[in-house]
Amino acid sequence: MMNGGNKLYIYKDGFGDIYNATAEEESEWAKEIISNALARIDVESNLTVLQFAINDLVFHKYNELEALLLNKMKTATPARQVVFAAALWRIYKYGKSFELIQQNLLQHGDECLDEVFLCLNDFKNCMSAKYFLLKCIKEEEDVLYVKAHTTISMWAYTGIPSLRENDLLDLLRIENKGKPSFNAAVEQLEKILKSKK
Repeated sequence: MMNGGNKLYIYKDGFGDIYNATAEEESEWAKEIISNALARIDVESNLTVLQFAINDLVFHKYNELEALLLNKMKTATPARQVVFAAALWRIYKYGKSFELIQQNLLQHGDECLDEVFLCLNDFKNCMSAKYFLLKCIKEEEDVLYVKAHTTISMWAYTGIPSLRENDLLDLLRIENKGKPSFNAAVEQLEKILKSKK
């Protein structure tokens, strides 16, 4: 139950040799996990717990997940909308996801700033998100700059390794703004992010 029904973790934790549940037991547990995940999705406000609930439904191949997320987004708080939009992108490549996230940032940034940038970790293949982060790096607002730098650093280790080359992440640190090397680093960042890789 703690692992959302994913038996792989039982084996990773060293208990695979003593695990002996029947298929019927696992089927019943799966139903319970789905039921619990659906209940958490209805009320959960914690980003991580909400993501785990969605992941449980993905793992158990819940057939109505896309419709559920789209429906929940209609009445959700801004932070929850951001999480649902990000999940729709991650799972289904939903075309309006980034637009919804950006809209929430513009209208409700004080309520969902952290959620927006945490969820952008999943958008490394979204050109609109790349342009948005470039804009955050180029403009003067320090809060957005720091958040964008953190997201870009995450992308460097989760799919865009060229961001780790030539000390780029260090050169882009906020304390380096105004230095000649900073402008060259921004140009390098732009070239990497605008590439179709």
